[in-house]
Amino acid sequence: MSSITLRAIRALLPIFTTHIATAPTKAEANALARLMVSQGRRAVILPASAGFNVMEVR
Repeated sequence: MSSITLRAIRALLPIFTTHIATAPTKAEANALARLMVSQGRRAVILPASAGFNVMEVR
């Protein structure tokens, strides 16, 4: 498998995520995710039963 294909697959299918926080509103989750991105980390926001989960993708 070529390195370009491997990088594309890794970008689309994260290998490992770490739960960072649960925010009550989408705006707060977005603010936390933006903070993480400004620090050079990758973040994803997922809906939870009560609010939104902010996860770090590694």
